[in-house]
Amino acid sequence: MIFFVSHAHAVRVAGLARPDSDPWVSRFFGDLSAAVGDDGFYDGLLDPARDRKQQLSDAIGAAQVFVPLYSPQYFGNSWATAELASFKHRLRRLGPAEAARHVVPVVWTPLPPWEHRTEVDEAFTTVGKNTDYTENGLRALCMLSIYQDSYRALVAAFADRIVRVVRESPLRPSAAGLLDPRPVDTGEPALVVALLGVAAEVGEQLIEVAERLGVPARIQPVQQSARRPCVLLIDGGTGPETLRSTIAGLPRWVIPVVLASASAATGAITGILRSAGLPEVRPVRAPADFERNAPLLVTEARKLYLRYGPVVTAPGTPRPSLRRNNDKRG
Repeated sequence: MIFFVSHAHAVRVAGLARPDSDPWVSRFFGDLSAAVGDDGFYDGLLDPARDRKQQLSDAIGAAQVFVPLYSPQYFGNSWATAELASFKHRLRRLGPAEAARHVVPVVWTPLPPWEHRTEVDEAFTTVGKNTDYTENGLRALCMLSIYQDSYRALVAAFADRIVRVVRESPLRPSAAGLLDPRPVDTGEPALVVALLGVAAEVGEQLIEVAERLGVPARIQPVQQSARRPCVLLIDGGTGPETLRSTIAGLPRWVIPVVLASASAATGAITGILRSAGLPEVRPVRAPADFERNAPLLVTEARKLYLRYGPVVTAPGTPRPSLRRNNDKRG
């Protein structure tokens, strides 16, 4: 494998088989692969039936060039930055100049004017001056037909740089650094993942998807859902009394998801959940279905919390009111 494309998932695109994917990343990856003459790797090629983290680690360990797609979301996305750190671990025995050649950055979406990062400034110089690119980033050039000449020229330039690096400074496969996307614990998470009879590994998979979308998440007891959006993963074999005692008094924004085998009956469980007034979600019966729907669960949990959750105001802030202020007249 020659190259690995890394990007931050920030926008869910409705109607796609993978709701957390960006079709323009897929197009760029295909165009770059064709120009390089190698298939490369990006996370759209992951096999949902296999361990995601292991697949990514294997691909990072095999790649000779790392292609990060810089955007405002990239540097704050724990998973994207973990991929970059994992690849750089392989370069630690190289000299600084040689190591830098193996990272070919692309400015996917420019930073807003009030933000500044040296990495982005340096990325713009990777393939020479191109005004369309510096003003709009490569994603816009990929999307809009008016910029197709610039886009094709830039893809060719990136491909040429990658090929030259591989030809002049080949990098043998080696163990990548620990791929650890978990952010530093800074307090309450933005999403609670609760488990009822479900293995922790399944909850970690949902956390992984949430963090790729820029949503810090953590496995916690379902009682923590009183203060945060929550997805409750329920084993399809859970007994009715256990289920009733667990969901008793849960807020209406908690999203319950029943995980069951293809042949398991789930009518009793879904009936209990329906009676409790919780959102109704179809049972998930295959790992691929869970992987495909996980991004939607994250976004829907946050939307329901915004709709039904408590209104939080800063200390000393008056409660919202529709009454007119009674101005005192002298």
